[in-house]
Amino acid sequence: MRSQSVEAQQDEYCRTRRSRSNSIGKRLAAFTAMFAMVAVLAGVNPASAATTSTSVKPKPTVPADVQQQINDQNSQAKPPASSGGVRALVAWNTTLGASSTNLWPTQYATLTANANMNVGPTPYYLRIYDLTSHAYIATCGTGTSCTASVMQSFATTHSYVSVVALYGSTYPPSGQQAISPTVSVTWKSVSVSLSASPTTTYVGGTSTLSATATADVGPSPFYIQIYDTTTGTRIASCGFGTTCSGTRSQGVATTHRFVAYVSYYSTTYPPTGIQASSRSSYVTWTPSSFRISLSAPSFVFGGSATATATVNQNVGPTPYWIQIYNQNGTRLAVCGSGTTCSASFVPSTSGTHLIAFVSSYSTAYLPPNIQASSNATTTKSFFFSIPLASTATAVTR
Repeated sequence: MRSQSVEAQQDEYCRTRRSRSNSIGKRLAAFTAMFAMVAVLAGVNPASAATTSTSVKPKPTVPADVQQQINDQNSQAKPPASSGGVRALVAWNTTLGASSTNLWPTQYATLTANANMNVGPTPYYLRIYDLTSHAYIATCGTGTSCTASVMQSFATTHSYVSVVALYGSTYPPSGQQAISPTVSVTWKSVSVSLSASPTTTYVGGTSTLSATATADVGPSPFYIQIYDTTTGTRIASCGFGTTCSGTRSQGVATTHRFVAYVSYYSTTYPPTGIQASSRSSYVTWTPSSFRISLSAPSFVFGGSATATATVNQNVGPTPYWIQIYNQNGTRLAVCGSGTTCSASFVPSTSGTHLIAFVSSYSTAYLPPNIQASSNATTTKSFFFSIPLASTATAVTR
């Protein structure tokens, strides 16, 4: 009896569980059907709506090399929108050339700057800068080339560079993208010397003046010209070569001063466009028999030098003196007897120029009653230093 009762209870429990499962299944089916209907009305595929993922997709990022490029571009100042500026990805480059780098003063050279890209669509300019005078001499806002003509009136050297940069008045320029190697243009210097032969002659005699320049004036706009500065008269003019000569004669006792120039062609004194001038040379026309010469070293290595004037006869029994002067008109020595007279002086590095006369006693320049004039001399001083060897002191315990 007891076992039948237990079995009956187990059967009743199983029927109750099946009934509940059927009820839950029906509800779940109804809910699923209702969800599918809502999904269809919303335009969503029920199958895809039921699919889920537990993984998170990564956000897009800019590759490191591209980001670096963007950062580089952003670090550059941008042109105004109206300029249409675009920063080139290729590196800028510029070169500078000159049509000539060795000219005479007043001659022109053409400088040409080139860039490897057109600066027009960019905020940059192609410019030429004079490093010597500290000024921009050409500015181009479009194209790949820029030119300038340069000229100097006197001997000098100027150095130039071309740049690709933003516009401005300062140097170095702001936003500089490229700079060329330096190009130097030299407007050559020239010097000229003058000699007279003889420096003393009889009244009515002829003296030859000879000028020598350190460069051929043929390719230049200049001439070698010799002037009698006492009368303001030109006695010779030469447009080619390195030498020029002329003669001069006087019918009365007198002393004349002569100077040579490298200058523009001119009959008037002084000439225009002077590039170089010689030291003065003197010629004396005299009825006397006095003749005088002057000797001095061409250079000394520091210290003093000695110049000696020599006369062909003793001035002691005469009213005349031997006198030596420098180019500034300062009398350095005076001797009232004998045939020689010496002066000690300290020459300059640019050269000290001396002249001697037989004349009346005077500190004035020129002295009165000149009976004879000498050749001119030039003495230069050279200074040099010998570096001392460094010494080391040994330290011992």
